[in-house]
Amino acid sequence: MAHKNMGQASFVEAFLRPDVGVNRRLERIDRMVEWAPLERLVKPVRSGAWGRPSYPPLAMLKAVFLQRWYSLSDEGLEEALSDRLSFRRFCGFALDDETPDAKTVCRFRLSLVEADLPERLFAELDRQLEAKGLFVKSGTLIPRVRPQAGPRASSMRA
Repeated sequence: MAHKNMGQASFVEAFLRPDVGVNRRLERIDRMVEWAPLERLVKPVRSGAWGRPSYPPLAMLKAVFLQRWYSLSDEGLEEALSDRLSFRRFCGFALDDETPDAKTVCRFRLSLVEADLPERLFAELDRQLEAKGLFVKSGTLIPRVRPQAGPRASSMRA
């Protein structure tokens, strides 16, 4: 099945200030993650022979990651993708690109479940971030701090 052409910056975006719609955490995740292994896992999902062109599987996967990190419902994700420039950029949607509606998000997520992929996808993402000393917790990129052995409070007393 053909996929929608997406991601080419629109004419309007040339007039935006560089700081508009910036989310440094999402930009950092996007740079740090090697998306190719995740894209290979999700590529077969929703590749039917009929119907309108679908959204690229990687864009949809990134949307599902956002949904989980920010605890969004399908409707909440639809609204956020329509409203938040940082979410659009993370997923690869230009300003003038259509974004998936709640039903499309739901169908994609169910397709992931049918293909037994959610745990594998999140495990791969977590593995990559952990290898770089990071993890994501509810929309926040957090450095993984390893406890250091140090003197106990009782041994500090004189």
